[in-house]
Amino acid sequence: LFSECPHPDERQRRQIAKDLELEPKQVKFWFQNKRTQRKTQTERANNNALRAENERIQNENLVMKEALKNIMCPSCGGPPYDKEGHEHSLEQLRLENARLKEEREKVSNLLAEYMEKPMSELELELTSIKGSSSHDPLLGSSLKPGVGSACMNLCGSTSFSFQDEDIKSNPGSKITEMEKAMMSQVAMAAKEELFKLLCSNEPLWVKSSIDQRFVLHLECYEKLFPRINHFKNSKARVESSKDSRIVRIKAMELVDMLLNSGIWTNLFSTIITKAHTIEVLENGSLGNQNGALLLMYEEMHVLSPLVPSREFYFLRYCQQVEASIWVITDVSVDFMKNNNSNPYSWRFPSGCMIQEISNGLCQVSWVEHVEVDEKIQTHELYRDIVNNNIAYGAERWLMELQKMCERFTSVGAEYIPSYEMGRVITTLGGRKIMMKLSHGMVKSFYGILNMSSKMDFPQHLGDENSEIRISVRKNTNSSQPNAMIIITAVTSFWLPLPSQNLFDFFRDPIRRAKWDVMCYGNPVHEVARIAIGTHPSNNISIIQPIDPTTNNVVIIQESSIDPLGSYVVYSPINILDIKRAINGEDSSTMSILPSGIVISEDGQSIANARASSSGNGDTRTKGSLLTIAFQILMNNPTTMTLESVAVVNSLITSTIKNINDALVNGSDLGL
Repeated sequence: LFSECPHPDERQRRQIAKDLELEPKQVKFWFQNKRTQRKTQTERANNNALRAENERIQNENLVMKEALKNIMCPSCGGPPYDKEGHEHSLEQLRLENARLKEEREKVSNLLAEYMEKPMSELELELTSIKGSSSHDPLLGSSLKPGVGSACMNLCGSTSFSFQDEDIKSNPGSKITEMEKAMMSQVAMAAKEELFKLLCSNEPLWVKSSIDQRFVLHLECYEKLFPRINHFKNSKARVESSKDSRIVRIKAMELVDMLLNSGIWTNLFSTIITKAHTIEVLENGSLGNQNGALLLMYEEMHVLSPLVPSREFYFLRYCQQVEASIWVITDVSVDFMKNNNSNPYSWRFPSGCMIQEISNGLCQVSWVEHVEVDEKIQTHELYRDIVNNNIAYGAERWLMELQKMCERFTSVGAEYIPSYEMGRVITTLGGRKIMMKLSHGMVKSFYGILNMSSKMDFPQHLGDENSEIRISVRKNTNSSQPNAMIIITAVTSFWLPLPSQNLFDFFRDPIRRAKWDVMCYGNPVHEVARIAIGTHPSNNISIIQPIDPTTNNVVIIQESSIDPLGSYVVYSPINILDIKRAINGEDSSTMSILPSGIVISEDGQSIANARASSSGNGDTRTKGSLLTIAFQILMNNPTTMTLESVAVVNSLITSTIKNINDALVNGSDLGL
């Protein structure tokens, strides 16, 4: 009755009261209360609907604001105009249009005197060539033929596909279709900016007065690409760098490798400690990966625990701009803004341009452009290297890429070079297994240098006043007892000696007994050597005690050097395991626990070398920075005792003392 007649008149109320044996007033008040109740319910439902709509609009507004930070004009590549700027731009375009029409009339009249061709045909020809463009070659063609890369043995297959193990989605961070569309717009705008940075030189890029490296001229950059800084404090600092090098790899192979986070981590194993693909937003075209768009995560760390690691959530976008040219663009996104994760670094449009040349060679131009929030200060030993774009700059990425591609070439060799020492490794299969084993050793070693993350054992270990950092983790190697633990000790210090001489000292097996306490003073010698690059010092060695009856252990060692630094990484290995590797058997179950030394010239020495090469600067080398890391396997149940700390502390302290004793007067450096 209420739904049909919510407002009965007095006659109807009397009739209802009579039928229900109630007073007319009771019926009147019941209808009033029912109307009030229905109105309240309707208002509450409307309020809930409006509140949900408001939240949806606010979320869309936040996404749009984020996209507007990086949006660019599709016509000119510049930032969007405000209303006043838009009117001014339109007025300028009208004036320019009028001027061009005037000039066209003049040219048309002039051409009409000498040509009988109608003007419309001429315009068609001009239109047909208007869109054609070509990029000047980045390098001449006077290059020696190269060998194709063979990275399958080190990094897995280079045939591209997004494997399940390569993608680690975040269950709490579902990406909506609108967010995907916004991310796609951000990636395309970032690619346009990166392409301009790659193809420009002065005045956008200038040479640093410190070390002659290319850095962005910030005033010029901000005029072209105005943006709001990501970090809202005075400690934020911008790093920029640019470099270009020839790499011995096919362009398409390199593109595929950069789009696979597992292979990419192996490719830059001395820089990237963790990486995975969160979601594939666009698969890209078959055959050339044009349009591929990935949401990725990476953690980077170099040189020493004194250098803070960097984390990025970013988009990686691939576009083929010409038949033999690809651009890979990286740009940060606030993917984890609602979580506790708060990275202290933000990547502006960065990445590389890959140009196929010939004979398995390509030219790679690289740009790194990041903003860093220095709430976690870099130690003074490494401050110059980090602040001068050496630690994470474009030059380091390209040098590592060059060395890895040389390694691929060595892996793919069809014969064992005659200059490789020893007759221990006699088969190509054994040689490849040894190179794979050594690469895994170096990757594992660089992973332990990043000691900023949470330890398995949260209590502080060691003396706070000491420069030695100690961490503990449980052993996960299936070939060893699970009850054992691995103790890692790392220290960094400065020596007033040239880095080249230090590198030669540490990699020399004849002088090894003078500093390596694990040799117990027993002399050792090199029994086999594998070249892993064009530099004669870049090789893998098998080192054995001169008296082989002392124990059943040999040392596998890899040494590598480039203009930014060097490393000597080694691990003891059971002689039976090394024989299996030499015979070409699978090395995945072999026990490797690497230790090693990372050497870098200090920032002032690198700056002096750069300045002297340009003819204005001090040629003297100030000194070198050393990072020494040891790993020891101990049969300890679940906690680390003070005795274990003392053993590790004594080991690394004795090594430092041996190094100082051997090098204090330069007698072992050939100075």
